[in-house]
Amino acid sequence: MVIKRFEPLPAATRLVLKVDIDTKVGLLSGVPRLMDIFARAGVKASFYIAMGPDNSGRALARLVKPGFLKKQLRSGAAGAYGLTTMLYGVALPGPIIAQAGPHLLRELLSQGHEVGLHGWDHVFWHDRMRRLPAGRIRAHLGRAWRLYKHITGQAPASFASPGWQITPTAYQALAGMGITHVSCARGRSPFRPLADGRPLPLVELPTTLPTLDEILGRDGITLGTAAAWLAGQVRPGALNVYTLHGEVEGRAQAPVLESLIARLQDRGVVFHRLLDAAVQEASRDVPVDEVAWGQVPGRAGQVAWQASELAKGAA
Repeated sequence: MVIKRFEPLPAATRLVLKVDIDTKVGLLSGVPRLMDIFARAGVKASFYIAMGPDNSGRALARLVKPGFLKKQLRSGAAGAYGLTTMLYGVALPGPIIAQAGPHLLRELLSQGHEVGLHGWDHVFWHDRMRRLPAGRIRAHLGRAWRLYKHITGQAPASFASPGWQITPTAYQALAGMGITHVSCARGRSPFRPLADGRPLPLVELPTTLPTLDEILGRDGITLGTAAAWLAGQVRPGALNVYTLHGEVEGRAQAPVLESLIARLQDRGVVFHRLLDAAVQEASRDVPVDEVAWGQVPGRAGQVAWQASELAKGAA
């Protein structure tokens, strides 16, 4: 595969590095390395921590889903988590992730990074949220909210949903607990979610770029070419949101992230936290949109999509 050279991007080109921490190893091993990478590059990011039990082993049930095992083998994602992690919740009790490294949440905040919620039980939310009643959703979020407040001394303002699984009912629950901005869907541009026909008082900033595990092994993309390919997907003059994982880019695939940041800095891209982008967008007339369910190339199962963008793709 040939990667072409790119010219500098317009000054308005922005990128949010949204870091999902799904596991204990992602917090204890991935976060320190990512903090070091970001400090050397002089950028700030938004970290979303799954606060509750690491039940990663229960995700093995997804092996029966079409495409899930193929994606794991193609991208090498399974090896990023390690054997112990894959036993949590099955053969080993799932440790409470945030309690395994509370000092890291406080250190992230002290370094100027944003820290938000990534739910309580990542596997539970990912696999069952679409079927949960409002009360169960509020209970799940409430446990995460309380532990975050206990550790940091402040209330969380931001949320990113595990696996891009979100519904209008969940958006309502988030707005009701004081969350002001989220990144729960896939899409192209910020919007205010609709629930019961009315826009909610929070801003959704959807993931706009594919993730590393979605592209590796597809169309000839390798670890050696992934950073250049991803850099080429950044939309000029727009807000771009890239989701990475502490278990992946914070560990074995850190060189891909370092190369991506360097390439984009060379082209003049401005790095923001999700909070910064949300403040900018909230000062404007943010459009209203719904979420719908659709596929993402290279990812098994359905995810929540910005409905207007999904409709364009289907047209």
